[in-house]
Amino acid sequence: MNLFEKMFNYQMMTKLNETGLFTWTAQERAWLRMMLDHPSAQGALTPQTREKLVHMLDGEQDMHLGEYLTEKAKSEEASVHHPLLKPLREMLLKRQGFRLTGRVRHGRVSHDQLGYPYRLEYSMVKKEWYVLWYAPRYRKLMATKLHSIVAIEPVELKPEDIGRYNRQIALLTDRRKTSITIEVLPEYNPELSRILYAFSCFEKQVTYDEPTQTYRIELSVPRGEIDYVLSKMRFLGKRVRIIEDEVLRGRMSETAAKVLARYAESDMEEIGNEKDRKSRGMNNSSIEKKEISGSV
Repeated sequence: MNLFEKMFNYQMMTKLNETGLFTWTAQERAWLRMMLDHPSAQGALTPQTREKLVHMLDGEQDMHLGEYLTEKAKSEEASVHHPLLKPLREMLLKRQGFRLTGRVRHGRVSHDQLGYPYRLEYSMVKKEWYVLWYAPRYRKLMATKLHSIVAIEPVELKPEDIGRYNRQIALLTDRRKTSITIEVLPEYNPELSRILYAFSCFEKQVTYDEPTQTYRIELSVPRGEIDYVLSKMRFLGKRVRIIEDEVLRGRMSETAAKVLARYAESDMEEIGNEKDRKSRGMNNSSIEKKEISGSV
């Protein structure tokens, strides 16, 4: 694709985003039609929404995955749909609060907690849904697993309370974030898209220093996600490095030192074993020579 084609595509996508239109490929439409046939789709979508999507995709071809995919032994599959997703989504859209009764640590039950939900999140690691909410009584941001909720009911809030809660959520969220600056080594500039994809779930700004031909990526990361960033840094290896953060640089240096020490120990053991094998071989050959000379 030449430069003019890229400019035209960028302008076209910008205009589509401004008008609220969304383009999708034939493969995406076929995939969506297949997903609508899944049993979880009936609970995840309202009957009107599901019927409308099925009608829109009526002329699309099916993805016959069974023709070239064979599913063998696997663990029991848990449904990603939860019954509380629908009422919580309605509370978010209507900007309502809730009264929550849920299980906490050590088997205790917390009753009638007033909260203001602002996000639903799904953990790919724990395979669980979370509702993120603000607790006005404690002025804290909370995260509750949906399966820990015993009962929940919507509560109408005043507009001035909603505005105050949103300001507190923004303030507390910013306090929980930290900034990490990552530098891409110039010889790996052609892999910039891959590196940016590794950090696609974070807010970021990219700058380019023309004299040194160096890209710098400034990430805005919640403090609880720092370990995830470090795991991505280890995955990218020598393509990137952290700058302007001595603590994280020290953690990466410590990890590299431990890995090198582990391989150095194995190499020394291999050298020692090789010497032992050679010495045993020399001893065996000398014994054989003595036996032959004795027999003669």
